[in-house]
Amino acid sequence: MEVADQPDVVVTVTDDDPSAPVIALAGELDLSSVESTRAGIEPLLANRPSHVTIDLEKLTFMDSSGIALLVQISNDTGHVTLTNVAPIVHRVLEATGLLEHFGLVAGS
Repeated sequence: MEVADQPDVVVTVTDDDPSAPVIALAGELDLSSVESTRAGIEPLLANRPSHVTIDLEKLTFMDSSGIALLVQISNDTGHVTLTNVAPIVHRVLEATGLLEHFGLVAGS
């Protein structure tokens, strides 16, 4: 189910289990797209799931506003696992010291 489609980012729910949704992000998550991305994700977090998985395979760029969104999701839900983390995004998370903050699926 596609939730938000903006010029810079696409939010897709690949598993809509309300207690543990899987959300795929594609495109560029930056200052120009973070609010529309947040708007697409917030309804999925309304039930305060205990775990959220975010698939970042098709995310091609992420700036500090994207990092802030991931941290906010983690703070709101308690646990976030990142999967299929693209190398460019992995480097950003590593440089900020946030790799340890998120659960990473092996091979990510």
